[in-house]
This record gives sequence, C-alpha cells and structure tokens, in this order.
Amino acid sequence: STTLSIDLSQDWVNATVILQSTNKPSGTPQLSYPSLWWDERDSIFYSGATGRTSYFDSPKPPPSSLWSFKPDGTGSGAWAEVLPAGDDAWVNVIRTAYGYQASAGSTALVLGGVATSKTSPETEDLSRDTLQPGLLDFDMRTRRFTNWSATDFNVNGTGVEGQMHFVPSFGPDGLFVIMGGNNASDHQYGLDQITLYDAASHRWYNQSATGNVPRGRREFCVAGVNSTEGTYEIFLYGGDNGNLGPEAVSYDEIYILTLPAFYWVKVQYPPQSPRGGHTCNAVGGSQIISIGGFDVNSTVYLGQYDDIRESMFNSTDPFAQGLGIFNMTSLAWEDHYTANAPAYVQSELIRTFYTDNPQDGSQFSTPELNELFKTTHFTPVGTSDSNSTGAPAPDAQSSSGHDHAGVIAGGVVGGIVGLAVVAGIVFYFYKRMKRRNAAEQHQNSSNGLKTPVHPQAGAAQEMQVGSAQLEGQGIQEMQQQPSEMPAYGRFREGYDREARHELEAAQRR
Repeated sequence: STTLSIDLSQDWVNATVILQSTNKPSGTPQLSYPSLWWDERDSIFYSGATGRTSYFDSPKPPPSSLWSFKPDGTGSGAWAEVLPAGDDAWVNVIRTAYGYQASAGSTALVLGGVATSKTSPETEDLSRDTLQPGLLDFDMRTRRFTNWSATDFNVNGTGVEGQMHFVPSFGPDGLFVIMGGNNASDHQYGLDQITLYDAASHRWYNQSATGNVPRGRREFCVAGVNSTEGTYEIFLYGGDNGNLGPEAVSYDEIYILTLPAFYWVKVQYPPQSPRGGHTCNAVGGSQIISIGGFDVNSTVYLGQYDDIRESMFNSTDPFAQGLGIFNMTSLAWEDHYTANAPAYVQSELIRTFYTDNPQDGSQFSTPELNELFKTTHFTPVGTSDSNSTGAPAPDAQSSSGHDHAGVIAGGVVGGIVGLAVVAGIVFYFYKRMKRRNAAEQHQNSSNGLKTPVHPQAGAAQEMQVGSAQLEGQGIQEMQQQPSEMPAYGRFREGYDREARHELEAAQRR
C-alpha cells in the first residue's frame, strides 16, 4: 500500500489536484476503522490500536500492535512499530472497531466499540460481534493504556458509529464532546443529548441540546472551529439511518451545534450529495474538506446481501476525486481549496441566534457544567488555523495552575471511521511542520498544509477514517478495502451484548 498526499500550502481545485504517492512499508497493520492519534509535542501520530480486517477477502486479523508515523514536512514520512505484539501494554486491552475516538495533547480516547472475529487473533473465534463497554485511555508519554468505566455515558457504557470531538475552548483542559451513534441494534442515540468528558478530572456531563435538532444517525462526520466571538461551532454533515435497501435513508444536510448555547442550527441548501462514512476536517481558516463516503440509497434493493451492499459503491461520488469543500462562513459548497483563506467568522445564522438569545447560563443542565464553561481558551485569530484561533469571550477567565498549551494546540476532530469510494489512508496537514523553525520566531506567519492518504486496489473500496485537527496540523487515516454494510433495518448482523463469555474464553486461549 502507499501513502498519498495533497499539498495544502497551495490553492487547488478538487477535479485537478495531484496526489503525491509514497510507499507504505510492509508489516504495518492493514486495518479498517483504524485508530489515529496525534501527538503534537513529538509531531507523530499513532495507529493500529483499533480496527478490523476486511470482511470481503477474509484476511486473518493481525496481532495488536501500535505504529507511529513521523511526517517529514514534504508529504511523506516514516512508519515505525512502537508497541509490538506481546508487549505488556496489551494486557487487558482488546482491539475493537467502530468506537468513538479522539485525541488531544498526550491523551487518546476510545469509547465503546465492538470486538469481532476480524479485530484480533484473540477474538478470531467469536461467532458474534461483541459490544465492549468502557473508555480506553492511551497516554502518549508512557505509551500505556488505562481502562475507565463509561457507565456515565449510558447504562451499558458503550456505543458505536457516533462521533467524539475535542473542544479546546472551554474548561480548564478542554472537553471531549460525544454525540450520535447507536447501540449496535435498532436504537440510534438522539442528538438532543450531548455527552461531555473532562479527561483531566475523569468527569462525565450530560447536556441537553435544543434548536433544530438533527435526527439520530450513524456514519456522519464532524469538524469544529472557534469563532472570533467567543463561541465554538461543531459542523455535522451527512450520515445515514443504519439501514440498507428500501428502508435506507442517506442524509445530505449540515447542522451546526454552537457552544456554549448547545443550540442546533440547520444550514439551508438543496440536498443533492448524500454522504455516509466520510470524514470532515476543518482546514484553511474557514473551510471543511469532506473526503469520500457512500450513499446507502443503493441501486439494488432486492436479492443477495452482498449485491445490495456493493451496489452503493457503483454510484459516482458527487465531489470530484471524493473531495468536497464547504465554506463555514458563507455556508456554501465549493469545488476549490484556498490555502490562505480568512479566519472563520460566524455566519449570519449563528450571529442572529446569539443576538436574539443572550446567554445567561440557564441552558446548562447542571451548575457544575455552567461553571466549567466559564473557563475559556480562545487563542489569537490567525489566517489559516482552524481549531485554535479566535478571540477571548468578554467574560472569559483563565484558570491557573494548568498547562493548556498541549491540549489547546492538539485539539482533535473526533476520530471515527467510515466507508468511502476514493483512495486514501493517511491525510495530514503539515502547516507547522513545513515551517517549524520560522514559526518559532514568527508565531503568526502563515503556514502550508499537506494531506497524505493510503490506498489499496479494489473496485468496491473501504476507507476507514480517524481524524485529528490541531493548530496548523490535522491528521486523518483512511484505509481502503472492500466493505461490508448493515443488513436490512439493522446496524450490522450478529451483535450480541450478552456474548461476553465467548470473548472471555477467547482471551484465555
């Protein structure tokens, strides 16, 4: 397999942008739904801790191992194994797929997910995919894992195919925002309830969201950015209802969850590009790049399951080369990327809401959450960075006794996986890497970006995505293989939350 890159230091049009190719070394895990965790301090990302092999060609799952990728600032870089199979770090750690993922600073989190016969050799004999409860916490400094309870997320402490997104702007150390997804059966988690996790204190918060609330869904993407007005906007695009065939619903709609109001606003435009299993990254100040995806409204509705599933990949991607660009300020789709776009400014929709609805703290579900949001971190406005630019809110406090630099600079767009029909595995922006020395002397200089992607051949392709958005850099991993999709009316056949005895038996072997 190879690593492809797109130069984000230059303007380009999606139909003609050229991908640079670099060989990916043998031995790296070939996984769908892989982890991708960015370490801002050391300028590397980690992959391989989560994911599964393809269901199409039935390869044996590789043993659990963790690999790093060190970008070199030119669109290439070097892979290296940092936690080999058999390392004691893997004791009591089960490789999962489909979980909620994000990273920030030196912390990477995986919430829930499932263990399957395709995730690891230890679980290869599982007859049913098994939901895994809990929150897996990876410390990038010690390179060790910790398991935490997640029963404050929901009673089962698990979920699949939603999004986790790091918001650096609120709380002493930033907050992980968790939304959407499902319980691996017929129940979609509503987007009127948002979960927040404070990794520093290990506290969970449940917060109601109001406004034009999206319907529950899976396989959507999110990207976020702070504004010049002391708010943080999370953009949600696409997704589907988890069905195939006549019951399939694939969404082409964008909603904005604005914080601290926890208010949903729908962007109005004619739907014509339904996407699911794609990925989104906030880049270039005020832009989102959507990559890949599929439309569950397949062209085959009856017959064999595989025929229905594969028919989704026969439709033409609505965006050239699978690259869609959305302008967060004008709220319009575009066919081109602008390297030095202006910083994000609230759209009229968001400005009007806050003008008409001054915030007094009454929107918060608990007094504790209200107090948490009084501590804010909005860094100076730049011209190209997206996750860590903005101006302080009028009543912003800065907390003392904490080092926020790593957390804020390492803000992460939630790393969830997806299926796609364009080539790719690693997508990273190297704005700060390309000009690191200059940036240390000139903190406000503009920066270039690069985007690598790893493809594998195949007519029906599967792209697995984990993404990171940070100061001047973003990372996104996409691994292609032919994909399997859910059966009629269900997320996927064969999930059994009561089948843990099988998993425990497999672990003992």
